[in-house]
Amino acid sequence: MIWLLDDVDRLYEGVVTDPDSWIEQRFIDWSESVISGGEIDREISKHLRRVMATARKLRVFWADRPDRPDLEWRSKVDIALGPRAWRPVLNLATVLLDSDPEEELFKRTAGLFRIVNNAPYLDGIGYEKWSEHHTPSV
Repeated sequence: MIWLLDDVDRLYEGVVTDPDSWIEQRFIDWSESVISGGEIDREISKHLRRVMATARKLRVFWADRPDRPDLEWRSKVDIALGPRAWRPVLNLATVLLDSDPEEELFKRTAGLFRIVNNAPYLDGIGYEKWSEHHTPSV
């Protein structure tokens, strides 16, 4: 379900690079698109609502400021909310990784963990060692 994290990246990128186009209907459309893209349970839905709340804050921040085309979108997210912006994405990634323990998802979760906590994920163990001891949730 790494596609879900890609969709969240596109959401964040959109709201910080073109905040004026992100009216409420666009958030609703994004949400419906994500829901129709795959099986979304209650836990994932909860985290997606938090991601959307954060995206709305990012949109408001950049709607009230002049555009900074010199900045990459991730830098705009960091300027607006810092690690707090990435926490709901990390929480979502953790839930996804628990149910779908694939290597790419592990790497994305580890990267988000470092951003949010300024520390290595699981004390820096790699995917192979982690996967030996991980049992996916049902």
